[in-house]
Amino acid sequence: MSGFKTKWKVFWRIVRECFLRSLTPGLMYFVASLVMLTVYSKGMSLAAQMAWAVVCGVVAIAYNGLLMWVCGGTHYEMLVSGNMKRRSAMQTGGELNISSYKFEKEYRPWKGFAIGGFVAVLVVIGSIAFGCNQEALVAFAKDSEAGLSRGLAFLSLVFYLFAGWVLLPLLELNATGTAVSFFVGCAVALLPILVSGGMYIAGAYGRRNKTVRQQEIAARAAAEEANKPKKINYGGLPGTKPRKKK
Repeated sequence: MSGFKTKWKVFWRIVRECFLRSLTPGLMYFVASLVMLTVYSKGMSLAAQMAWAVVCGVVAIAYNGLLMWVCGGTHYEMLVSGNMKRRSAMQTGGELNISSYKFEKEYRPWKGFAIGGFVAVLVVIGSIAFGCNQEALVAFAKDSEAGLSRGLAFLSLVFYLFAGWVLLPLLELNATGTAVSFFVGCAVALLPILVSGGMYIAGAYGRRNKTVRQQEIAARAAAEEANKPKKINYGGLPGTKPRKKK
């Protein structure tokens, strides 16, 4: 039973780490949604709104990728520390003390996709909720007198704030006569997942390659130092310094 509790505790620590790592990129998508909500409220043309949607999406995804690159490198370093601790325990029977080490922060290839899943979860839920109420939402977008129930109005506001970078362009397309299902947003939600997972792995490999290069440079420098002819200090004593050949 104690083993099960330990595994369960470790599992939730890993889930917590992935969730916390998703907050910063999620904040960027929140900002992108706020920008799209502002653009939508100003009543710009469809072309302008689509252009803003592309810009907001690209910037948010690029920032997401950058953060995951850094995260992958950081987690790779933690994996190296974990391997050192485990190797020390196997060889000496004692555990190496590394104060900054956290097991839940070790690199695993799937963690980037899990972080991306947390980022995209609101887009998926919002797309499903909007898809199930598409007629009412599109009718309200075309004519505000159509009205919405309080629950649906509150739900719409929440998802406009957190997933508006995907949902608002789809709403505008439907309002202007281009029928597009809100369920398409579920496919768009794959972008943060794939970008997060891919850049997380790339960041880990980038840090690994950098470490290998540094080790190779250090090894070459040490070899060159060892191969240098050593100068002998004779201390200035007479008869101890070899004669130079003429």
